[in-house]
Amino acid sequence: MDSLMNLEKKNIVIAGAGIIGISSALYLIRRGCKVTLIDKDFKGKPASYGNASWLAGSSITPVVMPGMFSKIPKMLFSKDGPLFFRFPGILKTIPFLLKYLSYAKVDKVEYISKHLASLLSDSIKEHKKLAEGTKAIKWIEESPFIFVYKNKNDFLKDSFTWDLRKKHGFNLIELEKDQLKNLLPGISNEYQFAIKIDDQGYISNSQNYLDDLINGFKDLGGEIIEDEVLDIISKDNKLEIKTKNNNLNADNILISSGIYSESFSKKFGVEVPIQSERGYHLELFETNIRIKYPIMNGYLKLAITPRPTGIRFAGLVEFGSMNYKPNHKAYELLLRNAKSMFPGITYSKKEEWSGHRPSTVDSLPIIGPSKKDNKVFFAYGHHHIGLTAAPKTGEMIGKNILRDNDQYDLTPYSPAR
Repeated sequence: MDSLMNLEKKNIVIAGAGIIGISSALYLIRRGCKVTLIDKDFKGKPASYGNASWLAGSSITPVVMPGMFSKIPKMLFSKDGPLFFRFPGILKTIPFLLKYLSYAKVDKVEYISKHLASLLSDSIKEHKKLAEGTKAIKWIEESPFIFVYKNKNDFLKDSFTWDLRKKHGFNLIELEKDQLKNLLPGISNEYQFAIKIDDQGYISNSQNYLDDLINGFKDLGGEIIEDEVLDIISKDNKLEIKTKNNNLNADNILISSGIYSESFSKKFGVEVPIQSERGYHLELFETNIRIKYPIMNGYLKLAITPRPTGIRFAGLVEFGSMNYKPNHKAYELLLRNAKSMFPGITYSKKEEWSGHRPSTVDSLPIIGPSKKDNKVFFAYGHHHIGLTAAPKTGEMIGKNILRDNDQYDLTPYSPAR
């Protein structure tokens, strides 16, 4: 009984109200903790909003893959390439990028995939558990994913990626031209082969999903504070958390602020290098073509998702742009790609988004306690898989904070690795 009383009194602050922070907050408050969620802009549109909205258990391979180094010049210098470097900002990131590319080896990619698979498996079920009892559950859609190719030979060139997916239990269903046309009306005749993976899903409206999860957290007694954490001061058994407008005390703090976690991570001993990987999306509204399933185009590095009002096209990667405005060439490329995939597409309006994704040097997120202070915890650095991995991450870090007997092994994600 005493341990239960202590658990109920545990006072936890979470800095960052993206999907990782929200998932962790819901897990901890359901365990009886007092939880305060702090974010400087609850109505903003962070990386948790601006993504393909996929719940993609199959996204177990990192961006850096064997053979990628030789492809970088083509990606950079092609007007349709998915990779952007922003000068002069990119110059400061060169040491990071060289180390990042050093992970594009077979053994390292296999290791990364193994530990991404642990985070991503059963994502639909995990999201339903996360959203249970809130209005957010209505935004979760179950669906197959479709990976399109121009021909089967091009699919076979991706055999390393697909062999990894098969190794982790994914069943590949081949689709020929006629089947593809039936599933994806309006797609260009260039695409004559596809792979379908069942039992995946997506969020039909990411902003509403985030808002409804936060409202569910508040309904359970959670407190939200719109403010910015400036400093964390460790005292004997407590933490003092200084914000622009408040001073708070807590037993523990969880830093889950994405790329903005870095100032606190350095203070509390995180050794994993991180950089902003700017992402872009383009959403077209009232489109004449409607799709029912998420689509991945491996040529264009384009993730395409159905929306109640149209279609979202997400993709592209930009390094060195942390202190710069969005690159309008990226939006132009997304629109060109949308029209090349769906030649007859029309729309009434478009929405453009860009935001900073936290990319770790080894493509695995940072989940676990500070090596300098066991009252401070971290959960960030999820690259492109934050939405998919959020519920499992929230449970993992929640069990770690509460020192459960049945904790997950966080060694692969350790802040001190």
